[in-house]
Amino acid sequence: MASVLEEKDAIRELLARYCFHFDLGAFDDWIALFTPDGVFDVGPMGRFEGHVGLRQFLKNVPLTEDRPLVKHCVMNSIVTVDGANATAQSYAVVISAGPPLGLTLVGRYEDRLVKTPHGWRFHERHVHFDFFHGR
Repeated sequence: MASVLEEKDAIRELLARYCFHFDLGAFDDWIALFTPDGVFDVGPMGRFEGHVGLRQFLKNVPLTEDRPLVKHCVMNSIVTVDGANATAQSYAVVISAGPPLGLTLVGRYEDRLVKTPHGWRFHERHVHFDFFHGR
């Protein structure tokens, strides 16, 4: 049985994989980070449920050479583990390739996570837009 510190490390790895998979256009891997009934709530951009809903969200993502021209940076994560359930809060910064190169979003993620036979997965991920380019 893993210790709480090992579980927190695995969850922080999940948070990082979210960024890398999305930013590199590895969308099947990105979707697999969510439970089959997982929810991705992107505030003003909509609420997407299940793997089918996540694929619908991706249809609105501008791509160049099969990947988005953004980099997600997640930091200051606070993770709480309670058995096979966990919560995480993190700051997020999204940088866009532009033109011009710059910040697109400064905000927060609020996550509800569950431990599955395949490791930790997002059951709910809520994005809070604190500062958004153009607003």
